[in-house]
Amino acid sequence: MTDFDSDIASLLDDVLQDKEPEQAPQVAIAEPETPTPVITEGTGHNEDTIPVLDGAPVTLESLFAEDDELGPMETEVAEATHDGEVTTVVNEDVEKAALPPIDNTMFSEPVAVEHVPIPTFTDEELMESIDIRNFGTLVSLSNRRWHAKVKDRKAAKDAADATGADAESFEARKRLLVGADEKLRKVHKAIDAARTDHYRMTLPWSTVGVNDIGKRAGARLLPNTLFFDYAELMGKHKAEMTAALDEFVAAYPTLIAISQQKLGGAFNQNEYPSPAVIESHFDLSFDFDPIPTGSEFQGLQDAQVEKLAGALKRKTQKKLENAMQDAWQRLFDDVSHAATTLANPDANFHYTLFDKLQQHATMLSHLNVTGNSEIEVIRKMVENKLTKTDLKDVRKDDALRKLLADHAKEIVDRMQEYANEKA
Repeated sequence: MTDFDSDIASLLDDVLQDKEPEQAPQVAIAEPETPTPVITEGTGHNEDTIPVLDGAPVTLESLFAEDDELGPMETEVAEATHDGEVTTVVNEDVEKAALPPIDNTMFSEPVAVEHVPIPTFTDEELMESIDIRNFGTLVSLSNRRWHAKVKDRKAAKDAADATGADAESFEARKRLLVGADEKLRKVHKAIDAARTDHYRMTLPWSTVGVNDIGKRAGARLLPNTLFFDYAELMGKHKAEMTAALDEFVAAYPTLIAISQQKLGGAFNQNEYPSPAVIESHFDLSFDFDPIPTGSEFQGLQDAQVEKLAGALKRKTQKKLENAMQDAWQRLFDDVSHAATTLANPDANFHYTLFDKLQQHATMLSHLNVTGNSEIEVIRKMVENKLTKTDLKDVRKDDALRKLLADHAKEIVDRMQEYANEKA
């Protein structure tokens, strides 16, 4: 394979033709002109799905994969923090020379990370005043992968027998490509990177709420202001996945032979997909759809259309509310974590502490669907007070670290206060 799947190829051809030449490839904080959503045909297959939720299929394999190293949530974190250099700007407004000497007793008590009360962001008046289709498009990510692992019931039984335990006490897994899975992991890495950016740049579109199922299930809301950036980024991930998969498929027979030597008597040829079909065990594709409205009900009596349209409107409001709550919760979790970490002078921290705050601040300029003024105020506080300081300075200057800890706690307090007022 050398070309993108037809869905990605046609999508990129369509959207990039209309892209402004001077538009920067990076996500800009200022909102660009809203592009017209592009609808493409999807691949139409995904072997790991559960029944539809809110009219959209729930991708299951990669989200709840049985992976010994990383679970679905852990995989995303690992990919999001895997590499990349920190781009920091020294905050010239911070007069470090004027800050007093500091010792550990000056640090405030760590902020307990708790589930902040969630404010309410939508009401009937708001829903009457906006057309959500002008804001975003629904996008679904479909992915499939072969994990090269199988349950080994004999090994599990042997472990139970050796310890005198119940036969159901142990579960063993056999790595089919032990010692030869580097090329497979490259394919998985490309898929995981696409999933990470998919969730980072979109909001859940579900009536379930902001629990794990609500966040992961079905289509998600992509702001139109991020449409070009999303298409380009997913095209990049698709190309990386395709190249890695080509390399893996070509080497697959050799990798099986290497694994046979490693596994010895545990090798079973029947546990491996045929080289002729191994490629079909992988997929990474994207479907775009407009947000449905009541006007789409046709061929019914007026009373029925009105009733169905009203039900759809209420469901849309619920989904929009959940989307906004997810954006709020994301920001609160990261700011409260920063406040807790920075307030403890003995706690180590990585550049991703600030990198994630910067990403959320940038994303919120696009993900603030309802144009909530308080979210914008808090977003600017995060951007101006927590993301414009050089990481190296924070690590070697306790006074600066204390100042940032105080700023983070100030933002946490403000979010809690606002949430309690609007809950």
